[in-house]
Amino acid sequence: MSMEKNIEIQELNIQPQAGVIGVFSRLNYKPWYAIAEFVDNSTQSFYSHQQELADAGINDVEVSISYDVESDILTITDTAFGMEIEDFARAVKIDSPPDNKTGRNEFGMGLKTAASWFGNVWSVRSTQLGSNHEYYTEINIPELRNNNINSVTIKRTIVDSSSHGTTIIIRDITKKIGSARTKNKITDLLKSMYRRDLNNGLVHILYDNDPLFYDEYDCLSFRNQTWRKEIDFTFEFDGHNHHVVGFVGILAHGGFGRAGFALFRRNRVVVGGEEFNYKPDEIFGQAQSTIAHKLFGELDLDDFPINQAKDGFVWDDGLEEEFINRLKIHIKEYIEIAKITNKDREKEEATSKSVSDNVQSQVQNAIKHSFEKQINTPEPSIFDILPNTESKDRQSELDLYKEYQAEQNNQPEVIDDKVRTYPIQMDGANKCTISVRWTLGNSSTWIKVDAEENGSKADIQLNINHPFFKPYSEKEDFKSVLEKFAIAFALAEIRAKRNADAEGRISPNAFRTHINNYLRELTDE
Repeated sequence: MSMEKNIEIQELNIQPQAGVIGVFSRLNYKPWYAIAEFVDNSTQSFYSHQQELADAGINDVEVSISYDVESDILTITDTAFGMEIEDFARAVKIDSPPDNKTGRNEFGMGLKTAASWFGNVWSVRSTQLGSNHEYYTEINIPELRNNNINSVTIKRTIVDSSSHGTTIIIRDITKKIGSARTKNKITDLLKSMYRRDLNNGLVHILYDNDPLFYDEYDCLSFRNQTWRKEIDFTFEFDGHNHHVVGFVGILAHGGFGRAGFALFRRNRVVVGGEEFNYKPDEIFGQAQSTIAHKLFGELDLDDFPINQAKDGFVWDDGLEEEFINRLKIHIKEYIEIAKITNKDREKEEATSKSVSDNVQSQVQNAIKHSFEKQINTPEPSIFDILPNTESKDRQSELDLYKEYQAEQNNQPEVIDDKVRTYPIQMDGANKCTISVRWTLGNSSTWIKVDAEENGSKADIQLNINHPFFKPYSEKEDFKSVLEKFAIAFALAEIRAKRNADAEGRISPNAFRTHINNYLRELTDE
């Protein structure tokens, strides 16, 4: 790290008896979680002192992990803020948590437990930015145990004050991680675990000199929308509030390993990673289900208790069950979409495309016919007989009709392969643009109408897979009838809302009147 100028030595009592450190080798760690303990310390050191580092012109941090297979030495080096004697002693001493427990190193046991789990001999060297003191100590577990020693020696060296960072070296490795398969698993899970750090450009992690990167998954585009939804809800359990934020989505390119939820705490994955994502049966069902291959997301659970190894949550008291139940409520639609197989989705898109030309032509003719009837017959139009509607001047209606025809002439016959759009004059100067698309939904809902507050636009989704309509789904005439009925339904709903009372209540009789009149206007006779 720097040239030595002089050395001072001090003894540090690491009570309880240092031989207890040897017990850490029997912890139920996984190599990637043990390495993550070192990365947690490095990244937290950077984030906690980000402003001080920035003032010195340092805007990012590098964490380098390397494993020498031949000599069985694991080295972790960072360029973070580093440690002065108080933090250095705390990092080595058993049962000495940090004063600030809101970071990633909240338990203060990660360095000791992970290093002792990996090997019999480990050392720490660190210097804090702005200090000219570098500290070094070595923990030799067999020696401490055999000689019943409960203290270690800390050496202080004078160095250049521009030095900063920490180096951990572990020798006499007892958990071998040299195989290509283990290395790939470690790097894949570290990429996933620190995906947000890696993608924010502030943290650089290298494994055997190879930088790690995380590629985000693409979300499915279907029914003219991208299937990604932000999540934000809070629920109370056992007297404590638990806040859940993040997102859920449907994978554009499904896969069992990629699907599932990554569960975060303090911006670091606790449960997750390819093949290791969280997939509760209550949401994902069996492994062969389409949901288990398509539904995914990232969820932050900062208010949830975590175990000391930071590889799982402490929630067997019913908290996990409550979390799952609450989550299901917020992602119900996404579970339904994830149930749709690729084959059914392709069939729906094909149905939507094939229905466009013929059905749009028939419905447009019916709409034109309704306007012609309003103008050329002596009978009162729909607008004259509806309540709260003033009578119209015929010349004014003629002008509006000409304007409508001009719009129709400029309107492309098919807006796109999936959506048919109909501009409709409702009453007076009020216009409504109706967009219709066909779907093959799995739920029992046959129609969905999303209308603008002012009634100027409405999007209709028709579920041709509804059990009542499915037997007729291949009949072209039926599709035309259903589409016209849906348009009448949407217009009646918009008109009824417009005439609601001061408290927003709508008369069922008014709605029936509107839909009956609109259906009459859309007849072909």
